[in-house]
Amino acid sequence: MSTSTSKSTIVATLTLALALGLGPAALAADTAPAPEGSLIDRLIAVVNTDPITLFELHRAAAPFVAKVLSESPADEVPGKLDQVQAEVLDNLINDLLVYAQAKDLGLSVAPEKIDEHIERIRTANGWTVEELTEQLRRLGFASLADYRRHTEREMLKSNAISIKVGSRVKVDEKDVAAEAQRRVGEGNTVEERRALHILLRVDPMGGTDASEAIRQKLLAERERIVAGDESFEEAARRVSEDDGTRPAGGDLSWFVQGDFDPDFEQAAFELPLNDVSEPIRTQFGWHLIKVIAIRDKRIEGDEDIEKLKREIRFRLRQTELERLYLQWVKGLRAQAFIEVKDPRFLRHAAGTAGHPGEG
Repeated sequence: MSTSTSKSTIVATLTLALALGLGPAALAADTAPAPEGSLIDRLIAVVNTDPITLFELHRAAAPFVAKVLSESPADEVPGKLDQVQAEVLDNLINDLLVYAQAKDLGLSVAPEKIDEHIERIRTANGWTVEELTEQLRRLGFASLADYRRHTEREMLKSNAISIKVGSRVKVDEKDVAAEAQRRVGEGNTVEERRALHILLRVDPMGGTDASEAIRQKLLAERERIVAGDESFEEAARRVSEDDGTRPAGGDLSWFVQGDFDPDFEQAAFELPLNDVSEPIRTQFGWHLIKVIAIRDKRIEGDEDIEKLKREIRFRLRQTELERLYLQWVKGLRAQAFIEVKDPRFLRHAAGTAGHPGEG
């Protein structure tokens, strides 16, 4: 986990939701709150008057810490752990500042919106209210009411981002046309791929622990496939949660850039033929991808050109949204009182240098 990776992951999530017009739930942060009544070890940081505790930091960083411990050489672990926790702390600071903006704007969320979100989760999984409550407890929520408060907070934050950042994003159609011309080139062709995928869905409000558990499950499936214990198609029919492609072994048929989620496409178009990807995170959940064929597709007619332009328009919007979001958060940090108590996090923390107001 690097500084650029941690920031771009968050911003990419925001971008997808804003650009596609998704509801606020799709913008939820991946960090679940500490359970009610948890022991507060010690203070790690103060943002204006809001504290961030060691417990909160450890909980938010847990999946990334596990990844460092499992993948890094022993002599590199201490430094990487400090860096990971610093980056997570940086995001927790930003989280508090964005939430404060939502409160300053006087935003509110109708209770029925929260009810709808919770009911969608319950019915999608076929759970009773008691089973849902038990699942939430496993994710660190003390009660259904605790999860409701968390959901409300995340919806407020996403609404604030939509107002302060999403509304300012503009894309120049001249840039779109120029990029389309560059992509098509003299041969009037674009690359087309055929791929299989396995999808495991993630509750956007579920927290990092739930997301990491699903990623680990996909890693286990990947090991079986790569080892030859099972074909990709067999695994897709057995575990994939994409009802549209599961019966066909995960076959997505032919597609070009602009047809699917940008994060999915980036992975699919970088993947060598017949290789199985590592787990890929998108707005829909975690995926495994296998590209089974590649060919050139000739661009013919206005419909093909317009499809290409839609994809370019979306990506340009994503880039501009990231720039504006980082600019906005930098301004919030400059105006805030931020005191990081542990010098390790000052040394590594993403974005701490050069932000007035961080003491």
